[in-house]
Amino acid sequence: MANQRYYYIDFLRVIAILMMYVFHVNMIFVAEWDWHIKDASSSNVLLELNYWMSSFRMPLLFVVSGFVSAILLSKMSIKSFVSQRWMRLIIPTVIWTFLLVAPQLYFERRFEGVEFNYLEFYKTFLQFDWYPEGNFHWLHLWFIPYLFFYNLLSIPLFRFLNKERVVHGLSSFFGSRLGIVIMVLVVILPYTFLSVHFPTTYDLINDFGRHSFFIFFVFAGVLMYKLPVILERLEKDRRFFLGVGFVSIITINVLRWNGWEPFDMWENWITKPQTYLFIALGNINAWSWVLASLGYGRKYLNHKSKWLSYSNQAVYPFYILHQTVIVIIGYYVIQTPDAVPFKYLFLIGVCFVICILTYHLFIRPYNVMRFLFGMKPKK
Repeated sequence: MANQRYYYIDFLRVIAILMMYVFHVNMIFVAEWDWHIKDASSSNVLLELNYWMSSFRMPLLFVVSGFVSAILLSKMSIKSFVSQRWMRLIIPTVIWTFLLVAPQLYFERRFEGVEFNYLEFYKTFLQFDWYPEGNFHWLHLWFIPYLFFYNLLSIPLFRFLNKERVVHGLSSFFGSRLGIVIMVLVVILPYTFLSVHFPTTYDLINDFGRHSFFIFFVFAGVLMYKLPVILERLEKDRRFFLGVGFVSIITINVLRWNGWEPFDMWENWITKPQTYLFIALGNINAWSWVLASLGYGRKYLNHKSKWLSYSNQAVYPFYILHQTVIVIIGYYVIQTPDAVPFKYLFLIGVCFVICILTYHLFIRPYNVMRFLFGMKPKK
């Protein structure tokens, strides 16, 4: 099993990153939500697209990452696994936080009207005062140290799943749709109750609410690798989970569009049971789209292609690069008088080309750059 290639997992990883790319370009134009830079015009259509994508793009990426980490654990010793994860996750985070995240914050402050040159800004960045009050953050790179932390916590689960009697018992449980539904209903409980008390910080240390959401997707990825019956069941039940996801997002949007969200209806929303039902519905929505994606991916995307081989290598450097490119190019584009559709199409196309050419010309050919971007050395 360790030598088997799961092409649909690679496809889903690429798709999740491309969704993230579109999401971040959209953020310049979406209504209601703040971002690092914003165009004077806004779009409610893009807001709805981003709302849908935001519910499951990161959970899908965490499931895929958990699955891949289980593959690595099946091939490596724990010591080698931790060392490899450190080099491919933590080293790029540190390096590119200082080289690629800092420019984003600089252009955000410029957009807010702060007048200083980059050297003056960088001195404030090195004061390590956490954003948004200060000028230090890892912004979109938050995913990488979180994944490293979850990878470490996955090791005991992986070892537990090496026991034959455990695998046999769990395979029987997850061999049915009911078993998977029960799992979802159990794992959504921590976030449903913790999220109202621990707001999102993305600082790793104090982000208990988000941890209680994301970590179970990583654990699910490990389970799916060790218990193939889960993915077999998801393929069979893909229409069911797609249906649940569709009904969930429609229900959520009906509540949103009519101002019926608990946070809008009551000042003391934290005491209302409807609040926790609404948060649980959001969790069910996320899990349903993730499980449907895995089911449909296994059915239709499990095949080899040259495009996939190239994209699967490019996707990690692309992820590291993309938001910096979008913020810098976007900063100048939003100042032009051109129509919004032209600005949007320009950013979608040009930022993508810049990221791909940067990878192809300056990262892919050189082992030093591959190392700095968390890639395997070129043979």
